[in-house]
Amino acid sequence: MIRSALPAPGTPRVLVLATLVNTIGNGAYLASSALFLTRSVGLTPAQLALALSVAAGVGMVLTTPMGYLVDRVGPRAAQITALLTSAAALAALALVRDLRTFIPLACLIAVSEAMVRAANGAMIAGAVPAADRVRTRAFVRSTNNAGIAIGMLAAGLPLLLDSRAAYLATVFGNALTCLMAALIISRAHPVVPVPVPAGGSRLVALRDRPFLAFALLDGMLAALLNGMLALALPLWLIAHTDASAALVSAALLVNTIGCVTLQVWTARDMHHAADAPPATRRGALLLAASCVLLAVATGAPTWLVVVLVLAAAVVHVLGELRLAGATFVVVFDLAQDWAHGQYQAVHQTGRQLGNMAAPPLLTAMVVAWGAPGWLVLAAIFTTAGLIMPVIIGWALRSRSRATGLAPAPDGLRTSTSA
Repeated sequence: MIRSALPAPGTPRVLVLATLVNTIGNGAYLASSALFLTRSVGLTPAQLALALSVAAGVGMVLTTPMGYLVDRVGPRAAQITALLTSAAALAALALVRDLRTFIPLACLIAVSEAMVRAANGAMIAGAVPAADRVRTRAFVRSTNNAGIAIGMLAAGLPLLLDSRAAYLATVFGNALTCLMAALIISRAHPVVPVPVPAGGSRLVALRDRPFLAFALLDGMLAALLNGMLALALPLWLIAHTDASAALVSAALLVNTIGCVTLQVWTARDMHHAADAPPATRRGALLLAASCVLLAVATGAPTWLVVVLVLAAAVVHVLGELRLAGATFVVVFDLAQDWAHGQYQAVHQTGRQLGNMAAPPLLTAMVVAWGAPGWLVLAAIFTTAGLIMPVIIGWALRSRSRATGLAPAPDGLRTSTSA
């Protein structure tokens, strides 16, 4: 019973433990970094926004090349290198005094984080049997959410103290968790890189049109569903209801608990990419239903707003979890055996593009329009739920016509050495 509630021994448990350690530090830093950089370092909000935008752009441009590098040097070595680089860059933040010195470090951190994510997915693809990949990825996502939540709670003390020493403790703590995660990852078996076949394209994932279409649509869906609770909900509550903005915390708590406790369970029936179309359809329709609930809540009595927002949060997280499980199996199954890091990276790029487009779209629809905006968003989710299975089917047919592109059935490429 207990074993069934844990990731499989070996690499899966190593990755989950490393993720927990790393994300606790990340969560604490995310919660306090804005105040550290403005109140302690002295950057203006405009300078901070500019630096983070530049770093996000650099990270997005270099994500796919980082994925290619992961495939060539091996995901374990790449992940350790990226974690060590992040640790050094984070520690160097103590020396930052102006925008000119912060931007290079912000870019280095963004690129390192992109490599960590690509290497993590490639390591699962290369070191975990195909039957256990989605379950392992679900454990990693669940742990990621738990670690971020714990870290954000831990950041409460530095935020309360509001001193340079407290903020630096958080920064150095994040650097330390990166070092600890690198040490943990070193305990995993290395994944032997698969040579690029003769005549194969170096950046093959960028030439894979079905996968590019999937990555772009999935990235937009992910950005919209994440922005619903973190961005659109609080702005809508203030503009169109009499309920307290504190209701956002309750909705986010529902989401966090659901992601931590139910992700593995909801992904249990995802074994092959052919299982994904109905899951993506159901997930998108659940998200559409949550938007309809919020549309009904617009202008309603406060008690009804509370009930409908909490109900929408429950429906929302169920839809999010179904989409996540389907995404895991599609990204693993559509990748070529020698390019898992690259496919993981291209998928990340889709998420990054979505994160750029979603905030203005959500703000324009939900805040400006209120209930009609939520209904438009519901229509977007519904349409995506109908299109996504078509794109996945296109990708599967593409693989069947080119049998040389199909991934190996078991995906095991671990060496016998530790």
